[in-house]
Amino acid sequence: MEKLVFDTSVAVDLFAGWEELRVVSAEKVFGCVARGVVGRLRDEVTLVGDDLYFTEAVETALATGSRGADSYYIGLARTLNAPLATSDRVQALNAKKSKIKAFYILDKQDLEGLLDNLNFKI
Repeated sequence: MEKLVFDTSVAVDLFAGWEELRVVSAEKVFGCVARGVVGRLRDEVTLVGDDLYFTEAVETALATGSRGADSYYIGLARTLNAPLATSDRVQALNAKKSKIKAFYILDKQDLEGLLDNLNFKI
């Protein structure tokens, strides 16, 4: 996997610590980065202005009824042709409706699928 869009919910879950499943799932995802499994991505972080994917975000919102912030991440994933990792179930469902590969990391099967795609074993 060369690109991956992380929804902010994954980072919030890592640091907020209000529900064990959310914290553990986020730790596994970010553990891949910390262990260097996807370390190559750290060197290739790309900052993207929203003007690049704004149209995609609006079209996604209109097509799926997704929330504004969710449609931004889905639009970015579409623009970058990259999967989306999120701990927001509704966002993952809307991404999948938009034909975006999405991993809802609170679902064991999705989390394992993401980790497999990152070549990381639990």
